[in-house]
Amino acid sequence: MLILNKENFIGKGNERECYIHPHDNNKAIKVSYDQKNGHTKQSDTEVKYYKKLLKRQNTNWKHLAKYYGEVETNKGKGFVVELIRDYDGEVSKSFKYYLEEYGLEKYSKELETYKKYFLDNCIIFNYGMMQGNILLRKNSEFDFDLVLIDGLGDVSHFTLLNSIPYFARRRINRRWDKFQKKYLNQKWIDAHRNKK
Repeated sequence: MLILNKENFIGKGNERECYIHPHDNNKAIKVSYDQKNGHTKQSDTEVKYYKKLLKRQNTNWKHLAKYYGEVETNKGKGFVVELIRDYDGEVSKSFKYYLEEYGLEKYSKELETYKKYFLDNCIIFNYGMMQGNILLRKNSEFDFDLVLIDGLGDVSHFTLLNSIPYFARRRINRRWDKFQKKYLNQKWIDAHRNKK
């Protein structure tokens, strides 16, 4: 059993907390607040989808946190993912942070590449994909990647067609349009910048 302490804590969302792996600074562990059940629907969806990606064996992980399996911790069952770090070793900041600092236009190339990644690889994301659940990994001062750390997998009841590339891409495009309308607009950025 892995022991997670306050010193390992990175952050938390609506259903889970995230900790640096106590034995590996390049990995993180996500655990549910609901220790009685030890999991959440969100975690189940992500883990199930990660396992599906692993079965493909040729998954490109450039814009996803890599998955390393499930573990038992003192805070209940968790799962291990890559801890996204910048070229200088610092933990990468959220895309939300950079949008509020520098605006949307600066990252148009990264967003185009990010969308193309999901379409090319037929990787489904859900409505949990928002700027706070995307990190901007700095590979250098001038080279960045957007990396999804939360919101992977499909929450729809009918997912059978996701295995057919044509239908998977249609779903990705629809989800991207909603993501763009809700979060990738200057009005949203200005409103959140003013709350600082």
